[in-house]
Amino acid sequence: MSTPKQLAKYTPDQPIDSGSGLPMPSAQDHEESGSGMNSLADGVDSAARVQSAEDRVPEAQSKYAFARISVVIVMLVWVVTGFAKISHMSEFVDIVEQHQVVPESMKDFLLWVGPGELVMGLLLVFVIGSELRKFFGKLILLVSMAATGGLVYYISLVDPVILQESGCGCLSDYRIASGMENMTRFFDYGLLVIMLILHLVALFGPAMADSRRR
Repeated sequence: MSTPKQLAKYTPDQPIDSGSGLPMPSAQDHEESGSGMNSLADGVDSAARVQSAEDRVPEAQSKYAFARISVVIVMLVWVVTGFAKISHMSEFVDIVEQHQVVPESMKDFLLWVGPGELVMGLLLVFVIGSELRKFFGKLILLVSMAATGGLVYYISLVDPVILQESGCGCLSDYRIASGMENMTRFFDYGLLVIMLILHLVALFGPAMADSRRR
């Protein structure tokens, strides 16, 4: 049945439907109707694409969860060890002197180890959020990783017997007592290796998640 709009567009040259006696729709009417349907379809497709993109954002962010958890663990380690050294600074200095690795001229440097670890932990707070994929966040992670590697090298320089008796000093004078030979060294190496792995997860985890999503 023809609509009032179609009747208004009726012209004398327009053909008449013999059955209904009403003017037949012109080719222009068909084109306008088809154009409207195409516009509606394009709008639906656009909305679907936007919704699909919005659905993928939480998925990508959730894939960064392992990287963020790794940063949180590293941050807590730096904060705890730094606070322990600051709280018992004299004991920490005595332990490092027993190691006989740091020269006497660098003894004053030991006073800044605890505050430096605490600052490193606080800087990692920014990395947990939006800085995880940015240059600043990666730089902080690289500095933290280099410091961890430096601790591994330092432990390797300490005599095993002295290290077994005095401990590494990571938590000042607190250490796990054990009668097993070289247990302190192996325990310290294990913790530091785990720290290095956590750094690698935080550095390369987001990029790998993005590549899998693409």
